[in-house]
Amino acid sequence: MFCQWSAALGRNETYRPAAHTVMGINANLGLIILAGGLGTRVGGANKALLTLNGQPLLEHILHQLGHCSEHIIISANRDIARIEKYGYPVYSDLPAYSGMGPLAGIISAAQHLPEAIEYLQIVPCDLPLLNTDIIAGLYQKLSGQPELDIVCAADSFTLHPVVCQMRRRHLQHIRQQLNSTGKHSVRSVILPYRHAIVTFADNIPFTNYNSSAMFTSMRSGETTL
Repeated sequence: MFCQWSAALGRNETYRPAAHTVMGINANLGLIILAGGLGTRVGGANKALLTLNGQPLLEHILHQLGHCSEHIIISANRDIARIEKYGYPVYSDLPAYSGMGPLAGIISAAQHLPEAIEYLQIVPCDLPLLNTDIIAGLYQKLSGQPELDIVCAADSFTLHPVVCQMRRRHLQHIRQQLNSTGKHSVRSVILPYRHAIVTFADNIPFTNYNSSAMFTSMRSGETTL
């Protein structure tokens, strides 16, 4: 059991799609791609622009998930001109939240989404194998239980807080957390609130390319996408 809300809000059963989900554009869903990190695990490089199989990580994410929403925003704090060439709006962290991590990227980007957007899907740029099954599974859980504020993904091994989907109303809690002197991790805006965990049977979409060793393996041919 990942959290105290699980029993109260229903069992967190493993999500197993009958077939690969072809999720069409959802006009009620906004997608925020977090690409504003410092890249400390990859020698300070911009992870979003590091290449796997000849394509930047960001390009893999856009290819996999770009058709899920007509409202896609990229959160980035450097190489803005290069990232803008992908054709999506790019926003940096608000000055008040500079250097405060993923929550800063979420709140800074979310303010640019249309007011009609009720659901916000957050994804990091270093999970190039994420697919529409993940987005659909989170949406099914969140939209089906109006009392939930936020849901996040897990596989059979671990929780993935940054792969989360929230109702727009939950942004107020993120803003409060950023303005507090407490923790500013994504977990800090999930676990204390009405949330649920969606566990996915397939672990592969959560393969995290967040270290120099991962990219070295790719270049040497030890790992393939």
